[in-house]
Amino acid sequence: MKEKRKVVIATASWHPDEVKMLEDAGAAVKILPDREDEVYRSEVISSDALIVGLLPVTRRLLEGSPRLRIVARHGVGYDNVDLKAAAELGIVVTNTPGVNSDAVAEFTYGLLLAFLRQIPHSWELMRGGGWRTPGNLEAVDIRGKVLGIIGLGRIGSRVSRIGNAFGLKVLACDPYIPEQDFKNAGAERVSKEEAIRRADYLTLHTPLSEETRGMIGAKELALMKKSALLINTSRGEVVDEKALIEAVDRGQIAGAALDVFKEEPPRDRAIATHPKILVTAHLAGLTKEAMYRTFIAAGTQVVHALKGERPPYALNEPVNPRYLKKD
Repeated sequence: MKEKRKVVIATASWHPDEVKMLEDAGAAVKILPDREDEVYRSEVISSDALIVGLLPVTRRLLEGSPRLRIVARHGVGYDNVDLKAAAELGIVVTNTPGVNSDAVAEFTYGLLLAFLRQIPHSWELMRGGGWRTPGNLEAVDIRGKVLGIIGLGRIGSRVSRIGNAFGLKVLACDPYIPEQDFKNAGAERVSKEEAIRRADYLTLHTPLSEETRGMIGAKELALMKKSALLINTSRGEVVDEKALIEAVDRGQIAGAALDVFKEEPPRDRAIATHPKILVTAHLAGLTKEAMYRTFIAAGTQVVHALKGERPPYALNEPVNPRYLKKD
């Protein structure tokens, strides 16, 4: 009997429909906890496909996995996967673009409104028997304010369109997006520096790369309005966290709302407990609907690879792709 191809799912969550899809394609599915340990490494090196969340997929792991055909990311970002090594070894890497665009865009405005209107503070105050304070009366309308967006991809474009509905003036920076996409999103194309300088609310929607790592540091924070709010739902390392804390402490900006961090969960409590930085636990893309779309999209990529087909959401161009090899 032909040996079933082994698919490892190593994420914090998965769906039975995803597993059934893979089993119907002739795979034997192994589900692991979202933990980088010896079990994870030993299972991956004997697998044909890996579906992974945020666990690292390093060159060393890939080089020790001779059967591996595909690494399918649960999600959009892929900075935890060594794309170059995968391509050299013939392993295709995929992600699931667009599946959580609405969820992240909506959460961005949740952070914005929660910070400006002090919703978490008021909730905790009333839970303790309190009532509103004079500080609660300092809130402002967002209509007529300037929203700066860095990164006008699927999520950034959705944020822009929602901003238009709120009556915000939307500025956006993205050197890789054509002019028509700015028009479709209802955003004025500006430089990164102009977006940072003019924004009342600056929101980040870029992937993590060598170009974007540390993109918002002391220099950029010094350009922002003193009344400005920084929002980050992209990747933690896009922002220099130390510089951010210093800028908030010095009153260079009003505050920040962060869903992502350099280290997750952050061991340094300075940012997580700061009174002017609203923090959430990397939740932006995790609605039931978005997660289900993610599961099915990732499973679909694996099924294509196991059939000897190029997955639709391939991120790299492997040399001598293993998914083309016959058993």
